[in-house]
Amino acid sequence: MVATVVLLLTLLAVLFLVVNWADWTSALQDEVAEIPALAAVQQQQQGSGSESLLLVVTDTDDRVAAIALVAVADDEPGSLTVIPTSLFELLPGYGDFPLAEAVAFEGPELARIAVANALGTRVDRVEQLPAGRLGAVLLTPVDIELQEPVLTGDQGNLIQIADAGWGSYDGAAAERLLVERGESGQINWLERQSAVWRAVLDKWSTDSSAAGRLLGEGPAAVTLGRAAAGGPVEISLIPVTPVAVAGDDDGFQLVQADVAAFVTGRLGHLALSPGERPRVEVLNGNGEILTTRSVVEAVVAAGFHVIKTDNAENFDFEETVVIAQGRVNLDAAEAAAGILGVRMVQLEVAAPSGVVDLSIIVGQDIATLRS
Repeated sequence: MVATVVLLLTLLAVLFLVVNWADWTSALQDEVAEIPALAAVQQQQQGSGSESLLLVVTDTDDRVAAIALVAVADDEPGSLTVIPTSLFELLPGYGDFPLAEAVAFEGPELARIAVANALGTRVDRVEQLPAGRLGAVLLTPVDIELQEPVLTGDQGNLIQIADAGWGSYDGAAAERLLVERGESGQINWLERQSAVWRAVLDKWSTDSSAAGRLLGEGPAAVTLGRAAAGGPVEISLIPVTPVAVAGDDDGFQLVQADVAAFVTGRLGHLALSPGERPRVEVLNGNGEILTTRSVVEAVVAAGFHVIKTDNAENFDFEETVVIAQGRVNLDAAEAAAGILGVRMVQLEVAAPSGVVDLSIIVGQDIATLRS
């Protein structure tokens, strides 16, 4: 019997390789903003002359109506990437939801993390623009080219608020074209949003005070001002594919291969990883609410792709564990452990996951983001 027990223990030792790193002295602090590794990564990346800003525009009902990523780098034209509000992505700690729900759940910071994770790019800052703010800072009319007339209202009482072709619009009308879908299909609405952003940024290319009027004095205004002042801004729609959504007529999802090609071609200076990102699941092993948030943000900033957050099989984990799903992922697991400042790395060789490359079970040693 003793021999049997020894044999079983030996087999378990083979299945799970545990590596203790005594030299790692960094640890996660009480709040996500105090993660040393994350702060160091962000400071290093932002020091290269490359900046990004996520703009989240809400309508009069406080619903997210437009999302766009502004990016700028030294010796490159500024760019603005339009992102569908109905893009289904992982909202860390909640699951897969339309990106617009991020603000309803917690606020724009959740949207920032979700976009960075989805695209594999830095999103240095996020600003939420409440209804009326964009229109208020457009001091003179802007010229916008529309591909189709814009209709709004009930089916039995439709009104046309804009004609197809070129038109001149004051601030309130331009903002309405951006945030009000009306009877347009989702793709047509996104194309209209692109046209509005193009007109606004073209107008602001010769108005150095516009970004400050919109965002106040600070780093976000500097980023937006740099992008607009650099000449014609490249406007793009993130590559998406339609997905069936219950209760709605359309939604979108990303195809990672298309996204990677887009980022390489348009947003290479923001890329978090030069190659394919290791896929990660982050599991709550301590039972605390939002305990996975700081972990997700840290590993995403370091170039990992979190594709799942969930509860672990129990909440009794005193220490955080990083599990390599197969020997080929051991180096990535050790890198993730180093980022988080945890001591334990395990290797799953008996039945490695075919869905994720790494599993991170968050224990009681990881700080919780408390509201």
